[in-house]
Amino acid sequence: DYTRAGIFIGTEILILGSYFRINREVDWKINSYQMYAYRYADVELNSGEDYYRLINSYISSEVYNNEIELWLRNRFIIYEYDPDSYYFYLDRFLIPEEDAWDWESRENWLGYREIRRDKQRLEILANFAIGAAVLNRLISVIDSAVLARRINRESTILSNISIEPDLIRKGYMLSYEFKF
Repeated sequence: DYTRAGIFIGTEILILGSYFRINREVDWKINSYQMYAYRYADVELNSGEDYYRLINSYISSEVYNNEIELWLRNRFIIYEYDPDSYYFYLDRFLIPEEDAWDWESRENWLGYREIRRDKQRLEILANFAIGAAVLNRLISVIDSAVLARRINRESTILSNISIEPDLIRKGYMLSYEFKF
């Protein structure tokens, strides 16, 4: 059925085109939030996804460092009294001065966060496009199986019954073929 095949192929092309377009837009958003962070928070370009995620959560490295220091002090000095672990984790988790950032205003920080949210929304849409492609193929397989079964049933009744004489047994041989 050429009409059905055209619909499924056309749908597949649209879905795959959407997927590739969305991925291109994700790359543009990544570039946008990196440039935005470079411009407004003095963050080095291509700093790594973990770092961009961190600056998304805190308005400045000073606020982040204060929170980490407070949490570590409460845990390792007040509750457990383990100064060695306190200093170990301070060295591990505090942001050094060369990697510091400051958004300078809440508007700058919220602008960055909005660009990151747009990127995440686009990634979700890309995942939906993959799901739609799989669903389209599944529906296509089911549709072709149903169509093939219908065609086989119609031809089976009319053309796959044969009656032949059986001279050895002195009778007739009836053959019937059923395709599914």
